[in-house]
Amino acid sequence: MKERPLMLTVMHAHKEWQNYMKKLAQESGVPDSYRMIIMYLSRKPGVSQKEIAAFCGTTYAAVSQTIKEMHSGGFIRKEINHEDQRYSMLYLTEKGEECARRILEKIKEADAIITKALGEEKEREMVREIEKLTEVIRKEF
Repeated sequence: MKERPLMLTVMHAHKEWQNYMKKLAQESGVPDSYRMIIMYLSRKPGVSQKEIAAFCGTTYAAVSQTIKEMHSGGFIRKEINHEDQRYSMLYLTEKGEECARRILEKIKEADAIITKALGEEKEREMVREIEKLTEVIRKEF
């Protein structure tokens, strides 16, 4: 029996992780569409919608709608950028920060399970190899 090709295996692992992340968002009481924005703002408070769209790999319009929903739901707050008043800087509210903490805690728990299953050295080796793979994809395709 032929082994599964590398990229198909990577795709399946990614899909399983994405499904887990969707479940985490749901358990944290937020739509999955909020999750990446919440996690990004927890690491980079004060960014613009344009920066979030670039990070998420989506359109400004799609992010704009989600930001509007998140703002009305009390997850984020906006402040006018004093250097360029056409743009708002986005920050998590306490509600948004609490969601980020819950999701990050679950991610850390999942990472610990993966580390235990693989072993620390094997995990480091896999990270190095996946980083090489990412670079090959970036350069060659």
